[in-house]
Amino acid sequence: MLTPEERNLIYQRAYLPEHLIDYVESISGAEAYIYYDHLYFTMGNHIIFIGYPLGTQSNTQQVYEFVCDRFQPVTVAIIAPQLWFPPHTCQDWREDTYYHLALPVPNFHPDAAYMVRRADRELQVVQGRFGREHQKLVKEFLSGHELAQEQRLIFERMPRYLARSETARLLEARRQNGVLVAFTVMDLGAAEYAFYLFNFRSTKETVPGASDLLFHKMVCLAQEEGKTAINLGLGIHPGIRHFKEKWGATPFLPYTSCLLHRQPVPIEGLFEKL
Repeated sequence: MLTPEERNLIYQRAYLPEHLIDYVESISGAEAYIYYDHLYFTMGNHIIFIGYPLGTQSNTQQVYEFVCDRFQPVTVAIIAPQLWFPPHTCQDWREDTYYHLALPVPNFHPDAAYMVRRADRELQVVQGRFGREHQKLVKEFLSGHELAQEQRLIFERMPRYLARSETARLLEARRQNGVLVAFTVMDLGAAEYAFYLFNFRSTKETVPGASDLLFHKMVCLAQEEGKTAINLGLGIHPGIRHFKEKWGATPFLPYTSCLLHRQPVPIEGLFEKL
């Protein structure tokens, strides 16, 4: 369990979505801890290790080994800029890049500005609360995409996160008749950063530029809240990268993740560690 002092330190220094305690705990069901500026989450024999330190003087590999020695996990999901394990020793090896948008944004790309103006003629954006209409768009998304079980779980547990978090914001775009066209979930839970987490669009009520309009409103809200940057998450694929780059986003940090299976320490080995 984190102390109030630790939570404040995390708030002051967070720069990744995985540094958002409410987000990770709600989605994973694990409990957060911090050791030498590194967050990790435990649940039974499983650990989620965030290899992006909240300070500058930490040795990530040493912290990882300490945490594993302490909890003796069977499996570890780890993310870090660079992993020290050979890829063949891990499952689900993945590489990507976080994208970052510095604030304030001086000028928007003409293509982005045009799409915002076009959508703004048909849609109204307000902050809302997650409900049946939003759940319907999530189900549409899931039915139209082939996703791994752990990816589906993130979307399915998103309502749990929104109900718990005091810093998450749901921005919704509706037609004049009130019909929901799209919505975005962002989080303001760090001193310097805002976080762009989810975007869903209706496959039936389509309005060109709806996601651009929501993105624009998100940028405006982050600037009003005094944030200096938005972490836009991972590149994922060329279409998403193009959308983020159109808004002026640039690659921020390398991302590597994998799932490790560790051999449990024999009972006599545990006594030797005491």
